Amino acid sequence: MPRPEDPPLKPCPLCGGGLRRQFEKFGYWVLLCPACDTAVIDPMPSEKDLKGYYSLDYFKGNRAKFGYSDYAAEAACLKRAFSARAQTIRSFIPKGRILDVGCANGAFLAALGPEWEKHGVEISPEILEDSPPPKDVKVFTGDFLDYPGSPGLFDVATLFDLLDHVRDPQAVLRKAAGLLRPGGLLAVQQGDRSSLFARALGRCWHIYIPPTHLWYFSRAGLSRLIERQGLKVVRCEYEPRWASLSLCLFRLSYILPAFLVDPVYRLVKGTRIGELSVRFNFRDFVTLYARKGPA
Repeated sequence: MPRPEDPPLKPCPLCGGGLRRQFEKFGYWVLLCPACDTAVIDPMPSEKDLKGYYSLDYFKGNRAKFGYSDYAAEAACLKRAFSARAQTIRSFIPKGRILDVGCANGAFLAALGPEWEKHGVEISPEILEDSPPPKDVKVFTGDFLDYPGSPGLFDVATLFDLLDHVRDPQAVLRKAAGLLRPGGLLAVQQGDRSSLFARALGRCWHIYIPPTHLWYFSRAGLSRLIERQGLKVVRCEYEPRWASLSLCLFRLSYILPAFLVDPVYRLVKGTRIGELSVRFNFRDFVTLYARKGPA
Protein backbone atom coordinates (compact mmCIF):
# COMPACT_ATOMS: atom_id res chain seq x y z
CA MET A 1 0.00 0.00 0.00
CA PRO A 2 1.25 3.52 -0.78
CA ARG A 3 2.26 5.85 2.02
CA PRO A 4 0.14 9.04 2.37
CA GLU A 5 3.15 11.15 1.45
CA ASP A 6 3.85 9.29 -1.81
CA PRO A 7 3.57 11.75 -4.73
CA PRO A 8 0.79 11.30 -7.30
CA LEU A 9 1.82 9.37 -10.40
CA LYS A 10 -0.36 11.08 -13.00
CA PRO A 11 -3.60 13.12 -13.20
CA CYS A 12 -6.95 11.36 -12.96
CA PRO A 13 -8.67 11.21 -16.38
CA LEU A 14 -12.05 11.90 -14.74
CA CYS A 15 -11.37 14.82 -12.40
CA GLY A 16 -7.72 15.85 -12.78
CA GLY A 17 -6.82 14.77 -9.25
CA GLY A 18 -3.66 12.82 -8.47
CA LEU A 19 -3.66 9.05 -9.00
CA ARG A 20 -1.79 6.94 -6.44
CA ARG A 21 -0.78 3.28 -6.62
CA GLN A 22 -2.89 0.87 -4.57
CA PHE A 23 -1.82 -2.62 -5.65
CA GLU A 24 -0.73 -4.69 -8.63
CA LYS A 25 -2.85 -7.48 -10.11
CA PHE A 26 -2.52 -9.57 -13.27
CA GLY A 27 0.31 -7.33 -14.51
CA TYR A 28 -1.62 -4.06 -14.06
CA TRP A 29 -1.46 -1.41 -11.37
CA VAL A 30 -4.71 -0.29 -9.79
CA LEU A 31 -4.44 3.46 -9.20
CA LEU A 32 -6.79 5.40 -6.93
CA CYS A 33 -7.84 9.04 -7.21
CA PRO A 34 -8.71 10.19 -3.66
CA ALA A 35 -10.38 13.32 -5.08
CA CYS A 36 -13.18 11.47 -6.93
CA ASP A 37 -12.84 8.11 -5.12
CA THR A 38 -12.43 6.20 -8.39
CA ALA A 39 -9.74 3.67 -9.30
CA VAL A 40 -8.35 2.90 -12.77
CA ILE A 41 -5.87 0.39 -14.15
CA ASP A 42 -2.46 1.25 -15.57
CA PRO A 43 -1.51 0.79 -18.31
CA MET A 44 -4.82 1.37 -20.07
CA PRO A 45 -5.39 -1.05 -23.00
CA SER A 46 -5.74 0.47 -26.44
CA GLU A 47 -9.12 0.83 -28.12
CA LYS A 48 -8.05 -1.79 -30.68
CA ASP A 49 -7.16 -4.30 -27.96
CA LEU A 50 -10.48 -3.76 -26.19
CA LYS A 51 -12.54 -4.26 -29.34
CA GLY A 52 -10.81 -7.58 -29.90
CA TYR A 53 -11.42 -8.63 -26.31
CA TYR A 54 -15.17 -9.21 -26.60
CA SER A 55 -15.11 -12.06 -29.09
CA LEU A 56 -17.39 -15.04 -28.62
CA ASP A 57 -15.06 -16.79 -26.19
CA TYR A 58 -15.63 -13.96 -23.67
CA PHE A 59 -19.22 -15.21 -23.49
CA LYS A 60 -18.29 -18.89 -23.84
CA GLY A 61 -15.85 -19.84 -21.12
CA ASN A 62 -12.46 -18.20 -21.74
CA ARG A 63 -11.42 -17.83 -18.11
CA ALA A 64 -8.48 -15.60 -19.08
CA LYS A 65 -11.03 -12.95 -20.11
CA PHE A 66 -13.05 -13.25 -16.88
CA GLY A 67 -16.33 -13.35 -18.78
CA TYR A 68 -19.05 -16.03 -18.74
CA SER A 69 -18.96 -19.80 -18.75
CA ASP A 70 -21.91 -19.70 -21.19
CA TYR A 71 -23.90 -16.45 -21.44
CA ALA A 72 -26.83 -18.00 -23.34
CA ALA A 73 -27.16 -20.73 -20.70
CA GLU A 74 -27.73 -18.03 -18.06
CA ALA A 75 -31.09 -17.12 -19.63
CA ALA A 76 -33.23 -18.25 -16.69
CA CYS A 77 -31.07 -16.43 -14.12
CA LEU A 78 -30.87 -13.28 -16.22
CA LYS A 79 -34.65 -13.30 -16.66
CA ARG A 80 -35.15 -13.29 -12.88
CA ALA A 81 -32.79 -10.38 -12.32
CA PHE A 82 -33.90 -8.40 -15.34
CA SER A 83 -37.63 -8.82 -14.62
CA ALA A 84 -37.21 -7.13 -11.24
CA ARG A 85 -35.11 -4.35 -12.78
CA ALA A 86 -37.65 -3.81 -15.56
CA GLN A 87 -40.35 -3.43 -12.91
CA THR A 88 -38.30 -0.71 -11.19
CA ILE A 89 -37.90 1.17 -14.46
CA ARG A 90 -41.63 0.93 -15.15
CA SER A 91 -42.27 2.52 -11.74
CA PHE A 92 -40.55 5.65 -13.08
CA ILE A 93 -41.66 5.55 -16.73
CA PRO A 94 -44.35 2.97 -17.66
CA LYS A 95 -43.69 2.93 -21.41
CA GLY A 96 -41.71 4.62 -24.14
CA ARG A 97 -38.46 4.30 -26.07
CA ILE A 98 -35.51 2.65 -24.31
CA LEU A 99 -31.82 2.16 -25.15
CA ASP A 100 -29.77 -0.59 -23.46
CA VAL A 101 -26.04 -0.02 -23.97
CA GLY A 102 -24.05 -3.25 -23.85
CA CYS A 103 -27.20 -5.25 -24.51
CA ALA A 104 -25.51 -8.58 -25.45
CA ASN A 105 -28.36 -10.78 -26.76
CA GLY A 106 -31.10 -8.38 -25.61
CA ALA A 107 -32.04 -10.37 -22.49
CA PHE A 108 -32.88 -7.26 -20.45
CA LEU A 109 -34.93 -5.67 -23.23
CA ALA A 110 -36.83 -8.95 -23.59
CA ALA A 111 -38.02 -8.47 -19.99
CA LEU A 112 -39.90 -5.33 -21.03
CA GLY A 113 -43.38 -5.54 -22.51
CA PRO A 114 -44.68 -4.64 -25.99
CA GLU A 115 -45.44 -1.08 -24.83
CA TRP A 116 -41.72 -0.32 -25.21
CA GLU A 117 -39.79 0.52 -28.36
CA LYS A 118 -36.55 -1.34 -27.71
CA HIS A 119 -33.09 -0.37 -28.90
CA GLY A 120 -29.68 -1.77 -27.97
CA VAL A 121 -25.99 -1.22 -28.57
CA GLU A 122 -23.56 -4.14 -28.57
CA ILE A 123 -19.87 -4.07 -29.47
CA SER A 124 -19.61 -7.81 -30.16
CA PRO A 125 -21.10 -9.00 -33.47
CA GLU A 126 -20.23 -12.57 -32.49
CA ILE A 127 -22.60 -12.76 -29.52
CA LEU A 128 -25.37 -11.33 -31.70
CA GLU A 129 -24.77 -14.02 -34.32
CA ASP A 130 -24.50 -16.83 -31.76
CA SER A 131 -27.49 -15.71 -29.68
CA PRO A 132 -29.69 -13.33 -31.69
CA PRO A 133 -31.81 -10.79 -29.78
CA PRO A 134 -35.62 -10.79 -29.97
CA LYS A 135 -37.07 -9.54 -33.24
CA ASP A 136 -38.54 -6.42 -31.62
CA VAL A 137 -35.09 -5.24 -30.49
CA LYS A 138 -33.17 -2.96 -32.86
CA VAL A 139 -29.44 -3.36 -32.23
CA PHE A 140 -26.61 -1.07 -33.32
CA THR A 141 -23.38 -3.08 -33.53
CA GLY A 142 -20.29 -1.09 -32.61
CA ASP A 143 -18.92 1.48 -30.19
CA PHE A 144 -21.61 3.37 -28.30
CA LEU A 145 -19.76 6.66 -28.89
CA ASP A 146 -20.44 6.11 -32.61
CA TYR A 147 -24.17 5.54 -32.07
CA PRO A 148 -26.09 7.82 -34.48
CA GLY A 149 -29.14 8.59 -32.30
CA SER A 150 -30.30 12.19 -32.11
CA PRO A 151 -30.42 14.19 -28.83
CA GLY A 152 -33.51 13.64 -26.69
CA LEU A 153 -34.50 10.49 -28.57
CA PHE A 154 -35.01 8.16 -25.59
CA ASP A 155 -37.17 8.05 -22.49
CA VAL A 156 -34.81 5.62 -20.75
CA ALA A 157 -31.15 4.61 -21.18
CA THR A 158 -29.49 1.78 -19.28
CA LEU A 159 -25.81 1.11 -18.63
CA PHE A 160 -25.61 -2.18 -16.73
CA ASP A 161 -22.11 -3.42 -15.85
CA LEU A 162 -20.74 -1.30 -18.68
CA LEU A 163 -18.78 1.73 -17.44
CA ASP A 164 -15.93 -0.34 -16.02
CA HIS A 165 -15.34 -1.86 -19.49
CA VAL A 166 -14.82 1.40 -21.43
CA ARG A 167 -11.79 3.66 -21.71
CA ASP A 168 -13.75 6.87 -21.13
CA PRO A 169 -16.74 6.37 -18.82
CA GLN A 170 -17.36 10.11 -18.60
CA ALA A 171 -17.79 10.35 -22.37
CA VAL A 172 -20.20 7.39 -22.29
CA LEU A 173 -22.29 9.03 -19.55
CA ARG A 174 -22.29 12.34 -21.42
CA LYS A 175 -23.49 10.60 -24.58
CA ALA A 176 -26.22 8.69 -22.72
CA ALA A 177 -27.43 11.84 -20.97
CA GLY A 178 -27.58 13.67 -24.30
CA LEU A 179 -29.76 10.95 -25.81
CA LEU A 180 -32.35 11.30 -23.05
CA ARG A 181 -35.36 13.57 -23.33
CA PRO A 182 -35.96 16.12 -20.53
CA GLY A 183 -37.27 14.13 -17.56
CA GLY A 184 -35.80 10.90 -18.96
CA LEU A 185 -34.30 8.17 -16.80
CA LEU A 186 -30.75 6.79 -16.74
CA ALA A 187 -30.09 3.51 -14.91
CA VAL A 188 -26.47 2.59 -14.13
CA GLN A 189 -25.24 -0.54 -12.36
CA GLN A 190 -21.64 -1.05 -11.25
CA GLY A 191 -19.60 -2.80 -8.63
CA ASP A 192 -19.18 -0.64 -5.53
CA ARG A 193 -15.57 -0.64 -4.34
CA SER A 194 -16.63 1.23 -1.18
CA SER A 195 -18.97 -1.61 -0.10
CA LEU A 196 -18.15 -3.59 3.03
CA PHE A 197 -17.72 -6.79 1.01
CA ALA A 198 -15.26 -5.17 -1.42
CA ARG A 199 -13.25 -3.57 1.39
CA ALA A 200 -13.12 -6.85 3.32
CA LEU A 201 -11.76 -8.77 0.31
CA GLY A 202 -9.33 -6.05 -0.77
CA ARG A 203 -7.40 -6.93 -3.92
CA CYS A 204 -9.17 -10.35 -3.95
CA TRP A 205 -12.57 -8.73 -4.60
CA HIS A 206 -14.00 -10.53 -7.63
CA ILE A 207 -14.48 -7.26 -9.54
CA TYR A 208 -10.75 -6.44 -9.49
CA ILE A 209 -10.06 -8.28 -12.76
CA PRO A 210 -7.93 -6.13 -15.08
CA PRO A 211 -8.00 -5.75 -18.03
CA THR A 212 -11.62 -6.94 -18.21
CA HIS A 213 -12.51 -4.15 -15.79
CA LEU A 214 -10.69 -0.88 -16.35
CA TRP A 215 -12.40 1.26 -13.69
CA TYR A 216 -13.56 0.70 -10.11
CA PHE A 217 -16.20 3.06 -8.74
CA SER A 218 -17.52 3.85 -5.30
CA ARG A 219 -21.19 4.64 -4.84
CA ALA A 220 -20.44 8.27 -3.96
CA GLY A 221 -17.94 8.74 -6.77
CA LEU A 222 -20.26 7.22 -9.36
CA SER A 223 -23.15 9.39 -8.16
CA ARG A 224 -21.04 12.54 -8.57
CA LEU A 225 -19.90 11.44 -12.03
CA ILE A 226 -23.51 10.91 -13.12
CA GLU A 227 -24.70 14.22 -11.70
CA ARG A 228 -21.87 16.03 -13.45
CA GLN A 229 -23.71 15.21 -16.70
CA GLY A 230 -26.79 17.22 -15.71
CA LEU A 231 -28.70 14.35 -14.08
CA LYS A 232 -30.01 13.93 -10.54
CA VAL A 233 -29.66 10.58 -8.77
CA VAL A 234 -33.10 9.82 -7.32
CA ARG A 235 -32.80 6.21 -6.24
CA CYS A 236 -30.06 3.83 -5.15
CA GLU A 237 -30.48 0.08 -4.79
CA TYR A 238 -28.35 -2.95 -4.02
CA GLU A 239 -30.31 -5.48 -6.03
CA PRO A 240 -29.97 -9.26 -5.65
CA ARG A 241 -28.28 -11.09 -8.49
CA TRP A 242 -28.83 -14.54 -9.93
CA ALA A 243 -26.36 -16.95 -11.50
CA SER A 244 -26.20 -20.64 -12.29
CA LEU A 245 -24.13 -22.81 -10.00
CA SER A 246 -21.78 -23.41 -12.96
CA LEU A 247 -21.16 -19.68 -13.39
CA CYS A 248 -20.66 -19.23 -9.63
CA LEU A 249 -17.94 -21.89 -9.67
CA PHE A 250 -16.43 -20.49 -12.89
CA ARG A 251 -16.07 -17.06 -11.24
CA LEU A 252 -14.96 -18.43 -7.90
CA SER A 253 -11.67 -19.18 -9.62
CA TYR A 254 -11.16 -15.41 -9.85
CA ILE A 255 -10.35 -15.38 -6.13
CA LEU A 256 -9.37 -19.01 -5.44
CA PRO A 257 -6.73 -21.17 -7.15
CA ALA A 258 -8.23 -22.87 -10.20
CA PHE A 259 -7.03 -26.32 -9.09
CA LEU A 260 -9.35 -26.06 -6.07
CA VAL A 261 -12.39 -25.06 -8.12
CA ASP A 262 -11.98 -26.83 -11.47
CA PRO A 263 -12.77 -30.40 -10.35
CA VAL A 264 -16.17 -29.33 -8.99
CA TYR A 265 -16.81 -27.00 -11.94
CA ARG A 266 -16.14 -29.77 -14.47
CA LEU A 267 -18.33 -32.14 -12.48
CA VAL A 268 -21.45 -29.94 -12.55
CA LYS A 269 -21.03 -28.09 -15.89
CA GLY A 270 -23.73 -29.14 -18.34
CA THR A 271 -25.76 -30.95 -15.68
CA ARG A 272 -29.04 -30.05 -14.01
CA ILE A 273 -27.14 -29.36 -10.81
CA GLY A 274 -24.93 -26.89 -12.68
CA GLU A 275 -28.04 -25.16 -14.02
CA LEU A 276 -29.45 -24.52 -10.54
CA SER A 277 -30.14 -20.82 -9.94
CA VAL A 278 -28.27 -19.23 -7.05
CA ARG A 279 -29.55 -15.98 -5.55
CA PHE A 280 -26.98 -13.82 -3.80
CA ASN A 281 -26.55 -10.26 -2.63
CA PHE A 282 -23.25 -9.16 -1.12
CA ARG A 283 -24.39 -5.53 -1.47
CA ASP A 284 -21.34 -4.81 -3.60
CA PHE A 285 -23.26 -3.97 -6.81
CA VAL A 286 -25.07 -0.65 -6.77
CA THR A 287 -27.79 0.45 -9.21
CA LEU A 288 -28.31 4.19 -9.49
CA TYR A 289 -31.39 5.69 -11.11
CA ALA A 290 -31.06 9.30 -12.27
CA ARG A 291 -33.47 11.75 -13.90
CA LYS A 292 -32.60 14.35 -16.47
CA GLY A 293 -33.76 17.86 -15.66
CA PRO A 294 -36.24 19.91 -17.71
CA ALA A 295 -35.12 21.58 -20.93
